[in-house]
Amino acid sequence: MTLVDRVARPQAAHVAHTEEWFSILLSLAGTAVAIGVIWEAPAYEPANGLVWALPVWAAFLYVLIGIVLLLVSATQIRVLGLLDSVLAVLPIIAGAVTGVEWLLGHLPLSAFQAMTLLALLVAGTSEFLLTLWIRFVLNRRTVAIDSVSS
Repeated sequence: MTLVDRVARPQAAHVAHTEEWFSILLSLAGTAVAIGVIWEAPAYEPANGLVWALPVWAAFLYVLIGIVLLLVSATQIRVLGLLDSVLAVLPIIAGAVTGVEWLLGHLPLSAFQAMTLLALLVAGTSEFLLTLWIRFVLNRRTVAIDSVSS
């Protein structure tokens, strides 16, 4: 390929934005796995004591990975970043619906599954609020009303 061909046909820009796509997929997959575990076996009680720590550690890793991915991509203004911010609320919505079903008595949860639900809600809320806050702080997006003195 000659230089003239390269100028005439510019190559497609790299638009993968892997950190934002991975954050979106993490949100979707994490929510699906947590809700799937809760709804598939609502009465599950693990016999091993170490298994009780899994939901809390999974929620902690979810938030930690989400923050790292966010810090890599938060200064870049893209539509995909907005989609990432909107989808960060998905675990909260899924957890809230499951919580309402539990409170109404339609889904009897064991203590372990209730803890899993609580871990999902705390991790989802933390990631959602941190996503919004970090994107606003790093991009200096604020709302201000200037008053004009007469």
